[in-house]
Amino acid sequence: MNLEPKKSGGQPRPSLRSALKSAPRHIVKFLYHNWPWKLLAVFLAVCLWAGLISQDATLTRERVFNDVAISVTGADTLRRNSGLIVLSGLEEDALSVRLHVNVPQREYNSVSASYYNPRVDLTRITGTGEQTLKINTTSTSTYGAVRAVTPETITVVVDEYVTNYRVPVSINQTGECPEGYYGAAPTANPSVVALSGPKSLVDRITRISVDFDASLLAAKEGKVRTALPMRFLTASGEEVESSLLEVTSADVLLRTIIVEQELYPTRTIPLSDAVLTEGEPALGYQLKGVTASPSVLLAAGDAEKLSAVETLFIDEPVDITDRDESFTVEVRVKKPAELEYISANTITLTVEIVPVTVSRTFDGVKLFARGIGQGLSTKLSVKTLSVALTGPQLVVNNLRSANLSGYVDVSGLEAGEYELPVQLHVEDRDMSELSYTITPATVLVTLE
Repeated sequence: MNLEPKKSGGQPRPSLRSALKSAPRHIVKFLYHNWPWKLLAVFLAVCLWAGLISQDATLTRERVFNDVAISVTGADTLRRNSGLIVLSGLEEDALSVRLHVNVPQREYNSVSASYYNPRVDLTRITGTGEQTLKINTTSTSTYGAVRAVTPETITVVVDEYVTNYRVPVSINQTGECPEGYYGAAPTANPSVVALSGPKSLVDRITRISVDFDASLLAAKEGKVRTALPMRFLTASGEEVESSLLEVTSADVLLRTIIVEQELYPTRTIPLSDAVLTEGEPALGYQLKGVTASPSVLLAAGDAEKLSAVETLFIDEPVDITDRDESFTVEVRVKKPAELEYISANTITLTVEIVPVTVSRTFDGVKLFARGIGQGLSTKLSVKTLSVALTGPQLVVNNLRSANLSGYVDVSGLEAGEYELPVQLHVEDRDMSELSYTITPATVLVTLE
């Protein structure tokens, strides 16, 4: 028996070096063998991995939301239950935060900041002055947990919430009513309101004003209603502006005040000159005339009723009993019930009282010469005159012929004959109040 091993007759084993040298070729061959199925398998594996990742709520990513608006709740409850109101600190620029949120992978692209509802609850306020409120957020397993809020709190200023139930409404009227129309005094509806808000503001406000421009009214008879915005004024006239103030009337919140204006057509009406005076002046005096200023008034009223009024009268005639001189007096004008308006309630009457003038003839009035030169003598063609005298009754009736004298003035004349005018002298009287006619008007004077 031969126990020696047999030598292999096959291929010799490849060395490590040759194996490494041929590896790339084998890898390429492997990849290209059934490559569509292998590619599909890789794609399915990736999809399966992504699906598993998206369904795992424990896998999160941080997402940052900037300028997220803060919602405010509890304002009405704070006013109603605690009698408090936030005066400042809730302005728009102060009500935004930055949120850092750990968002589940599956919701990362679809989530929005509103899901976390950053908010402050005003019902947690218990006093006035500066109060610090925490900004709360909502975290859920679906949309993730809020990790950080910046800032974490806001500071507000709180005041008492009060109501003043008797604030008057005034109207600041500007402009004129349309030409040809008169506007009665405008009225505010309502004229008194309730004002609610922070005590520091409400205590300062004494009235509410609305600006009413009458020139904007249409030229039409009847009542016009205009809704106007309100202005809040202090006793000194300073305007207070705040969105925290509320105006109510009969528990109804008001945004405007209604101004009512009644327009009436106008026309001019003269003042009657009848029955302006009563009584008689003093003896020897008479009423010469009465002048009214103004004598024509502007009146307004319902068109039909206005057309029926032709003249206006004064309330009572002026008593001129025993008056002996002119005077002025202010009197009231009677406004007919048919009219809504007259341009003046009073007028000025000028009452002119003058002496009664009479004429009287005096005969046998003596005539003489004045201013006779030294060494000269005069000879007059007549010795007496007839004088027709006109003047105040009390003066003329008390005169006698002896109180009158006629004269001719020969001052500076030399001897000769002259025809000179005759002049009159009345004893103890001012000649300016008298007028006269002398017969003859001239006389012949001889100087020797």
